[in-house]
Amino acid sequence: MMEKVAAVKSMYKNVDHNLAKLIGLAGGTPVSSGDMLAIKINMCDARPPETGTITHPIFLDALLRYLRENYEDLNIYVVESDATVVLADEFIKWFGYMPVLERWGAKWFNLSKDEIINTEIKGNFLKSVSVPKILKEAKLISLSKLKTNSLSKITCSLKNQFGCLPIRQKSIYHDHLSEVIVDANLAMKPVFSIVDGILAMGGARGPSFGTPIHANIILAGHDPVAVDSACAKIIGYMPEKVKHIKLAEKCGLGSIKHKLTGDKISSIDFEIDKLTAVQSFVADKIKKIMRQSSRSKWKKKK
Repeated sequence: MMEKVAAVKSMYKNVDHNLAKLIGLAGGTPVSSGDMLAIKINMCDARPPETGTITHPIFLDALLRYLRENYEDLNIYVVESDATVVLADEFIKWFGYMPVLERWGAKWFNLSKDEIINTEIKGNFLKSVSVPKILKEAKLISLSKLKTNSLSKITCSLKNQFGCLPIRQKSIYHDHLSEVIVDANLAMKPVFSIVDGILAMGGARGPSFGTPIHANIILAGHDPVAVDSACAKIIGYMPEKVKHIKLAEKCGLGSIKHKLTGDKISSIDFEIDKLTAVQSFVADKIKKIMRQSSRSKWKKKK
């Protein structure tokens, strides 16, 4: 069955109207009045929203407005965890999020400071995932960015849940990143995925220092695998060639097969598609060679 993914062209100045249109095209959010929601934003390094690196406060504002105007008595948390280059409690203040949260009565929550519930899964690398307690109680909405990633090719909905892992030194999983991305989603699968590609990022230096791209597109869907498959195509990748997307489908998290509904999206919206794909391919090969060389040297020393 073809999973539906909605796509709408938008800029930040008219995102309120276009986000509501997008959610409608996607079939609506699986949210009811009185629900507890956790909205996972994307913080990645100390880079301001204008770089395309992190969730834009304007986009978060539009989502919170939509939720408040369409549902009563929601208990909304905006969440993120600490990481090697993320001081979540500081970033939430530095980059303009707090006024947005206060305007719509949402609460900030650092996942790295929550009680942990060890959850057993049939994982690809992890057999147990440390899940913040709040994500066991709340419906999870993934609010990610449309970006390339030098390690995983793309950073969209599925990769966003890797950021839910509460440990700070997430880089310990980088040698098995695709597998752990999928494992994180097996334990913390979002009920709805929204991707902000209004100001996206391309190039081999994503997800932090790539090239900002005014792609002017937003996407959404109930199936995170289908959403990421659509995103991969927009960036210039075959979804089947993105390891964590292929593995996520194999593990039953969703379907690569999808049908775009809404605005027609052409490759022109992502002008450096081919350059991005080539750069990332070369970067992957170089890193693989370096890892193999490093392992060989270590074996010789032993």
